[in-house]
Amino acid sequence: MKSARLYGHDDLRIEDVPDPRAGSGEAVVEIHASGVCPSDIRSYTGSGTAKRDPWTPGHEVAGVITELGGGPTGGFSVGDRVVLDWRGVCGRCHECARGAANFCENLVKFPIAGFAEATVMPVGQLRTVPDGLSLEAASFCEPLACVVNAHRGLAVPLARNVLVVGAGPIGLLHTQVARARGARVIVADMKADRLATATALGAHDVVDASAGDTRQAVRALTEGRGADVVIVTVGSPAVISSAFELVARNGAVNLFAGTHPKGTVELNPDVPHYDQVAITGSHDFIPDDFATALRLLGFGMVDVAPLISHRFSLDSVVDAFETTRQQKGLKSLVVAGH
Repeated sequence: MKSARLYGHDDLRIEDVPDPRAGSGEAVVEIHASGVCPSDIRSYTGSGTAKRDPWTPGHEVAGVITELGGGPTGGFSVGDRVVLDWRGVCGRCHECARGAANFCENLVKFPIAGFAEATVMPVGQLRTVPDGLSLEAASFCEPLACVVNAHRGLAVPLARNVLVVGAGPIGLLHTQVARARGARVIVADMKADRLATATALGAHDVVDASAGDTRQAVRALTEGRGADVVIVTVGSPAVISSAFELVARNGAVNLFAGTHPKGTVELNPDVPHYDQVAITGSHDFIPDDFATALRLLGFGMVDVAPLISHRFSLDSVVDAFETTRQQKGLKSLVVAGH
């Protein structure tokens, strides 16, 4: 079969590799849709991982089971449509026991290797795609699970102001989840086309961050108080710093994006102290977040169709990576049969 193989900086190749075979308790999944994540781009550009042997990236994956090995099947059958969860947690360690399985002490990172024609995974890492949900849409389950994890740590009372900073694919997922939670959602970005998509997906107001004073614009929309919750989806220290000028007293700032390249932020300690601003973070997800994300997609509470701006064949995976690297459009998918 064909598989993309990352050899190093800007060196991603399509190669013929042996067909995967299912061992005991495993399934072969024919991959139908695989999303390009910024973390894939950091590996591709050499900025995100140490040098390693050639490998196949891709962890936002949906497909169809074509083979089951011996032993337990998890109730799955050949032909079932599934999404793949790369995080294998033990459910028994200290972190899992206290509900923080995203920090499982025995975490197994299954290499989904999603930019290929097929892959093999333990059946315990597969989830059934609901009827009526396309496999392209289902491939968003992994990034949406990360968004759900962030929202679990944020109090969002009904009709309170939530400001999403950044209207990329992640920001647009946050926009819809906040809207589903009953928030009044404001989205800030520098690109007019992304703000238009945010409005189409339910944002109540948008702020053109390229047009002037974002702080003044947000204050004008919030009776001069600032947003009750600010979610920062842009990994820039300057943007993160600005979030503390946009949040209301007794509000919260969620730092969803890591900084790349790594950076630091100066923080006036009087902001969390006297203004009682909480700072939260979020990293990956727990199994329940993954299940919740799949329900949000299955029930149509989150619409990802407007986020898919480009589709590529596996043979054109380099073009998919370059399109994401250059921030063209929103989400690039590698789709079987395209």
